[in-house]
Amino acid sequence: MAARGLDVERISHVLNYDIPHDTESYVHRIGRTGRAGRPGAALLFVSPRERHLLKAIEKATRQTMTEAELPTVEDVNAQRVAKFSDSITDALAKPGVALFRKLVEDYEREHDVPMADIAAALALQSRDGEAFLLAPEPPPERRSETKKPASDQHAEKRRNGPALSTYRISVGKRHKIGPGAIVGAIANEGGLHRSEFGHISIGPDFSLVELPAKLPRATLKSLKAPGFQAC
Repeated sequence: MAARGLDVERISHVLNYDIPHDTESYVHRIGRTGRAGRPGAALLFVSPRERHLLKAIEKATRQTMTEAELPTVEDVNAQRVAKFSDSITDALAKPGVALFRKLVEDYEREHDVPMADIAAALALQSRDGEAFLLAPEPPPERRSETKKPASDQHAEKRRNGPALSTYRISVGKRHKIGPGAIVGAIANEGGLHRSEFGHISIGPDFSLVELPAKLPRATLKSLKAPGFQAC
């Protein structure tokens, strides 16, 4: 929808599920909403590891982004219940409700089923197998005393190992690539050992890789392929 040259009117929201490759792409995307004096909102999902990339976006747009918390499961479920109630009120005001009232009354009389049960069955049928409420969030996993979580291992590696810097490469999930392939390619090209890699975050179109901050000049030169850059 946000392709260049394509003009779509009355877009109220633009959702960015990842930070674009460059600030120009981001500005182009969000320019699809709020046109001609109409209200509009641009939302950007950012992982904790991508926070440092926000500064470039804010500089390009000359705007400070407002952080918003994601709704909880309880918030989403409450909103769904409210919308469900409103949909019933709206349906009762429509002209065709009389016919279905008679059909439901006939069913109630013939099968001796309470009206509430019939209404519940019809509501369930309208979902077509899709769950109405989100499942409760699972409790946080207890940390094992014998094995540290991966996040703790990364944190310990940052404390005890050499300083790391984040690098960006222009391949991601869309290219059907995994962490092992990224490590293998960079290790082979740059002569690095697998133990020198830090955290790897793979997005739809690009990935972020932690490597030693002070890479030898020869290693940097061998890795200066299109799409490889320091963040």
